[in-house]
Amino acid sequence: MPHPKIEMFEALGQYMDLLMDAICVVDPEGLFVYISAGGERVFGYSPKEMIGRSMFDFMHPDDHDRTRALAAEIMAGQGKVDFENRYLRKNGEIAHILWSARYSESDNIRIAVARDITHQRKIETDREQLLQRLEQLALYDPLTGLPNRSYFYTRAQQALAQSTDIAVAYVDLDRFKEINDQHGHAVGDRVIRAATQRLQQNVRSHDTLARIGGDEFVVLFERVQNQSDALAIANKLLTALDQPIELPEGKFCINASVGIALAGLHGNDLESLLLRADDAMYRAKRLPEQQVMLAST
Repeated sequence: MPHPKIEMFEALGQYMDLLMDAICVVDPEGLFVYISAGGERVFGYSPKEMIGRSMFDFMHPDDHDRTRALAAEIMAGQGKVDFENRYLRKNGEIAHILWSARYSESDNIRIAVARDITHQRKIETDREQLLQRLEQLALYDPLTGLPNRSYFYTRAQQALAQSTDIAVAYVDLDRFKEINDQHGHAVGDRVIRAATQRLQQNVRSHDTLARIGGDEFVVLFERVQNQSDALAIANKLLTALDQPIELPEGKFCINASVGIALAGLHGNDLESLLLRADDAMYRAKRLPEQQVMLAST
């Protein structure tokens, strides 16, 4: 014999069908005993296909444990609103469902309203992805994926505000213009990406490498105690560029000139340090036998 409350829901079914939401009634074992006609819009199955079956037969597997815990709280008398989980529709689509539910102790059933918010979640996901793409464009170099000038300035100023064990290095690739002029920008771009990969592999995990121009890079060295530390890191970067870069178009030999400025010794603000490091880099470029130079004191 049908539960009297279920008969009441069925009597109201023609009006409930006007709702975009679905009214669901579940027994203590989690079996659907009633679903309004709107359930087909929400779940992708007709009420007839769902009644008598467990809600977990239709639910996304990753949400089972969380939903079981929530169901136990509802059965303990805690009404819930705005609980979200996912169901798998008949056509394979994932439906995001927002629930409000409570337990009727006298009838020993859970009564819930299910709202399909899949479209809303898609809009939110698309917006988040767009914001991530915009952030990527604003803060990262599109060719190499490295932080750009804006990102570097922000990170370096934060580091300088927290510590004085900071050095800034200006890195300029030598002979890159010749490669661009002789082989074209497409080959030049591949050389830049290959050089970038070598530099990335040889900076420390807590340092920041950024590309700020065609063949110009800057590096924020953190936790450097003295000039020797900074020079050791810079020489490691130079060594990484010693071997020719091999591409289908041939082998390309590039080197770099590096200028270094240390916080405190050569300046206290970022602009001063960058200017001093840039000046040191140009002095190194004029002296082929000296690829790395410290800023003058």
